[in-house]
Amino acid sequence: MIMRRIKYLIAISFAFIHAFVLGQNEQTDTLISLEAVEIIDLNTKYPYSVSRLDRLETDVLSAKDVGSMMRVIPNVSGVRRGGAVSDPVVRGFKYSQLNVQLNNGQKIEGGCPNRMDPAIAHIDVDDISSLEIIKGPYALQYGPNFGGVVNMKTKRPYPRKKFGINVEAMLGYESNWNGFKNRLSINGGNEKVFFSLSGNLKKYGNYKDGNDNEVSSEFERFNYTAQLGISPFKNNYLILSYDQSFGKNVMFPTLPMDEREDDTRLLSLDYKVMKITRHFSEFRAKLYISDVDHTMDNKGRPFSDTVVALSYIQTRNYGFRLDGKFNFDENEMIFGTDYEHILKDGTRTKTKILEPTMPEMSEKLWNDAQIQNNGLFVLYRRTFGDLVFDAAVRVDFNRANSGELKLVKMGNVIYSDADANSSFTNLSVSAGGQYNFSNKFSLNLSLGRGVRSPDMNERFIILLPVGYDNYDYLGNPALKPEANHEVDLTAIFNLPEAGIIEGGYFFSYVTNFISGELVPESVAKPQTKGVYGVKRFYNEDYVYLHGFEITYQSPDIKKWGVGARVAGTKGINAETTNYIIENGEVTGSETIKNDPLPEIPPIEGSIDVYYKFFKARLIPAFNLRMVATQKKVSLAYMEDETPGFTLLNFNCSYQFNTYLKITGGVSNILDKAYYEHLNRKIIGGKGELYEPGRVFYINLYFNI
Repeated sequence: MIMRRIKYLIAISFAFIHAFVLGQNEQTDTLISLEAVEIIDLNTKYPYSVSRLDRLETDVLSAKDVGSMMRVIPNVSGVRRGGAVSDPVVRGFKYSQLNVQLNNGQKIEGGCPNRMDPAIAHIDVDDISSLEIIKGPYALQYGPNFGGVVNMKTKRPYPRKKFGINVEAMLGYESNWNGFKNRLSINGGNEKVFFSLSGNLKKYGNYKDGNDNEVSSEFERFNYTAQLGISPFKNNYLILSYDQSFGKNVMFPTLPMDEREDDTRLLSLDYKVMKITRHFSEFRAKLYISDVDHTMDNKGRPFSDTVVALSYIQTRNYGFRLDGKFNFDENEMIFGTDYEHILKDGTRTKTKILEPTMPEMSEKLWNDAQIQNNGLFVLYRRTFGDLVFDAAVRVDFNRANSGELKLVKMGNVIYSDADANSSFTNLSVSAGGQYNFSNKFSLNLSLGRGVRSPDMNERFIILLPVGYDNYDYLGNPALKPEANHEVDLTAIFNLPEAGIIEGGYFFSYVTNFISGELVPESVAKPQTKGVYGVKRFYNEDYVYLHGFEITYQSPDIKKWGVGARVAGTKGINAETTNYIIENGEVTGSETIKNDPLPEIPPIEGSIDVYYKFFKARLIPAFNLRMVATQKKVSLAYMEDETPGFTLLNFNCSYQFNTYLKITGGVSNILDKAYYEHLNRKIIGGKGELYEPGRVFYINLYFNI
């Protein structure tokens, strides 16, 4: 089967080569496309850290999801629970501490309480045109920003001077997983009306780690996207986009359930007008709605022969964003507002297989929970000679409510909390500047305060093991918002003959840090087999994080190239409680000073070496990735140390002509057996979730 599919890929590639190489010397039109909704100025300078990945940089990688694609950015990692999704972690901040969005504002709320489907899981990695990571609480125009922004930008239709149609296709294969992926897109239109249609299909099996052990990691994903753009007047652009994606049989060996089915629908309307008046330079508007229907079950678990559990969760996220840009001489200002409304409801049904006469048990995971957030923001920017100054203020009005937090079993009330309403007014501010001492050296300094309100889990979850540690968790509607007070200092050396060296340090002081504390069984008894007890979310006084990032990139004008990066983060909880476990039960507690925060990745570095052959049409590259042992682990969360490792990878891209590009490579060339510090443990005491062993991959890109 594998050889037939490989021959199929090779046959198609030769067919395209035969069809288009013959016409390679013929005169062809060069198409230059521009984004109709978003124009990025890569020369814009920011006082805070902004990292961008574009399609050309990621085509050579074997990334199966957006989260794994982000790993090449310093101080960016991911929590992995299965084969399909890596949940991003930026400088130790994760989950709702990050503002993850699509195309400058669209939000997506996943269904699973254990985050088997975070926002990035609903976007196909091959639909991404660029990825923008903004570190720190500074870019306040994108919504509440606590620890950073992850902005996924997808491929968009574009206007053309005259009518034309463009067809793109991609075929890919990965060994070890026996994984196949396909993509087809059609783009066309003219200056007034333009459109795109695309679809992706991925099917991967279980992989083997470096010890030749099979890991349950199979998944199937399919999506299609339809987009229509119009330009009714000069400098006016409108794009309507609809995306529907499906997940099927997605395995998560570290969670009590697998994803059986997922149906996600994303609808958005973007409008942009430029050059309105002399001082009113730009206006943008976005409306969106995101629906997720998520089904999970435990049918792939050994204990499903006694109790079968099935969870069905529905989430909806809708909102808007409006902003206008004004220019007065050297002053630039942006005024805007945004709104987000999250609705979530879900039920878990349990059937006792050995007792067929017993009725099904049904329990609420979410009880018509809702969170609304309305924000107002102002940004100011000005250049004072060699100083670029940037400042922003944001106010958020946050409201949340839910049906009664209640769990009933066999007619008995296990837990109940009728007071589920809360509201907050949050103030976020930031200011910073970049001073250019010369055309070779600049210094950036940013200070910010970003505030986020508690999320759905933290407010409303009802007795589920959603944390890193082995406890059932209860939501707490009385939680206060977290506030991140951060400072960033970065130095940039731009030496034309030697390359670019950039180094930075950050310090973050978080108040009202949300954690968990044990509650007595008189309040709530655990409902999950094997957990130690029940924790309820609460606010600790403070924690702090600090870290560094250093990167080097050789001059692009040379045929050879070297890129290097090293980064690390440490997190400290000044005072917390450690619960003493004996024979699977909590028998006491102790206060711990300066306990490391859990799920902080170790120091990591990498080196890339490449050479450009045939006027950069053929570029082979080697990558050496080095990860240190993580010994700074949390005692309070029973976190284990993880060993360091070194990986050697190879990739290569060949631009055959205008119509055909081939990329491929080998990941983990030495077939190393290793696992990441942020990988969750396989459920049932079966040990660590190891990463894949050696993987060969090839991708064919066609452009007609």
